[in-house]
Amino acid sequence: MTDLNPTYLNPLEHSWMRTHAVSKLFEVFPKNSLRFVGGCVRNALMGRTVLDIDLSTNLEPEAVESLLKEAGIKSIPTGKAHGTITAVLDKTPFEITSLRKDVETDGRRAVVQFTQDWAEDAQRRDFTMNALYTDFEGKIFDPTGQGLEDLAVKKLRFIGDASERIEEDYLRILRYFRFVAHYMGDAKLDKTALEACRYGRAGFKKLSVERIWKELKLLLSAPNPERALRIMLTHDILEILLPEATNVDGLKCLIVLEQREAIKPDPLLRLMALCAREPLQILLLTTRMKMSKTETKRLKDWVEDGTALDPFAHEREMRKAIYKAGRQVVIDRARLRAAGEEDPIKSSRWMSFADLAMGWTPPEFPLTGKDLQAAGVKNGPEMGRKLEALKALWVRSGFTADKPKLLMALTLLNR
Repeated sequence: MTDLNPTYLNPLEHSWMRTHAVSKLFEVFPKNSLRFVGGCVRNALMGRTVLDIDLSTNLEPEAVESLLKEAGIKSIPTGKAHGTITAVLDKTPFEITSLRKDVETDGRRAVVQFTQDWAEDAQRRDFTMNALYTDFEGKIFDPTGQGLEDLAVKKLRFIGDASERIEEDYLRILRYFRFVAHYMGDAKLDKTALEACRYGRAGFKKLSVERIWKELKLLLSAPNPERALRIMLTHDILEILLPEATNVDGLKCLIVLEQREAIKPDPLLRLMALCAREPLQILLLTTRMKMSKTETKRLKDWVEDGTALDPFAHEREMRKAIYKAGRQVVIDRARLRAAGEEDPIKSSRWMSFADLAMGWTPPEFPLTGKDLQAAGVKNGPEMGRKLEALKALWVRSGFTADKPKLLMALTLLNR
């Protein structure tokens, strides 16, 4: 973005503004009653990819539902009490939120009152760069009078009084640092905003851990969140949220590796880089954040695995380690070791180990309990011991021993 005061987004240059679904929505709503808002406008002005399209309307939720129903468009009352109706067209969801103002807040949720005033709606948003609207023709509206200029110079500023905006919803502190990570680069940060974030950090206790963890994952998914997390650490914010995750230098090493090896940002791997491999700490972290079963398992497997990994071992031995530890565990451990290695040769070897784990699918053990039962082995502890013995033999063979060879070995065990 180079123009400090653009007045239009050219729909011919932004295909998301003219999809079949979007065109249909604007056709259904009365003229001048619907506008694009927030992230899609911000990203378009910054030359970034638009992923989600949010819309604002001066109609109240019941009127929105009625219009969508008459047009045969599926609607979901995802946040009707707060003015949000989700329209689904061409299998794509579009959040349509009625203009509103906050009449009561408690730091985590608000009681809202609907309004016809676009400027009033803009005032209750978080940052000036998020309070930009565009109509179907591409005309840009900047009700705060600051959004376009702040966006052009990369100034992340709360609308109005920063402390008041944070007190309305303390999650905005995390959103601030997520935006720092995603959009600010090396731009100078607003001192007033930082002070307000630091002062308001005690309000995190009012938020649900699910909201906090969701926002933290978005922050950790930024191309380079190092600067944001380091600022959070120095302002005593990171330690409140993630006391286990203060090794920002470890994260920095991982990001260097990601950039060198073209590895896609992985929030869980980055969290590992920030943490020590302490089982009790990780257990407390996964429990406190109410992580999903999949997330919890991955972190616990990483921290509890004791498999010996040698990046200079023969490939056959590496495969054995991958089979024992599990593919994901080896990928995670090897990439973190590669990131922390100062020796480029050792780092490269660790990456080769991770690549082997990524590209190799461990085979299935050829025998089952039914095979042993058919061979005369009784159910119970004896069968379990013999299955484990045969599996160990199969692993030592480099997974080459087939079913006939293993059954032949079974006859030797039965003697």
